[in-house]
Amino acid sequence: MRSTAFSFAAEVEREIEALPTDEFHRRQGRAKVLLEEWYPISRLAVHLKQPGLEVEVEAFGDSGAADGRIEERGFRQRVFDVQVTFVDDYEGSMRRELLRKQGFTPGAGPISREKSTGNIQASIAAVDSDHNLKQAASGIAKRFAMKEAKTYAPTTVLLIAFEDMTLLGHATWVTLLSLVKAEANLAQTKFAGVYIINCATNEIAKAA
Repeated sequence: MRSTAFSFAAEVEREIEALPTDEFHRRQGRAKVLLEEWYPISRLAVHLKQPGLEVEVEAFGDSGAADGRIEERGFRQRVFDVQVTFVDDYEGSMRRELLRKQGFTPGAGPISREKSTGNIQASIAAVDSDHNLKQAASGIAKRFAMKEAKTYAPTTVLLIAFEDMTLLGHATWVTLLSLVKAEANLAQTKFAGVYIINCATNEIAKAA
């Protein structure tokens, strides 16, 4: 799919809103592509849009070397590929599954799946106030390392996406970026740029 930044974002939102609830939480197939690739790309395109700068965005939805491409025309001229990676793990998928089944799930604490029944067992636990920040930073750093180890076109921009509705605001991002840079050598990246987006808050920052 290819369109201008705002039109592309509106179409991605429309398709996400049309997803059945079960598919939305399971994040498989089309839902996974929409939520973990096309939505972050759409937000990056909108983030880059300015008066006097036309932004066109294309998302591929296949297993190619790039997940999307953005073209800027106006006071700045450039075309670059976008490689998206989403911070998620098996624990996160179990929490979404539990939320879908029973309407709530603990945000932190032990969670596991019983081998005999397949049922998910989770309990609430208290965590440090910076638990989510450290968890997000660690996940971002790991995703960066995985992508940095691969070969991409020199104009490729890396977009690292995560979701945490508790992490928002300038002070939180200053701390988050500091923690990420302590674990990942962003300054020496081979990507043309590295952006981080919190899809739960639509906040985005250029990390490198």
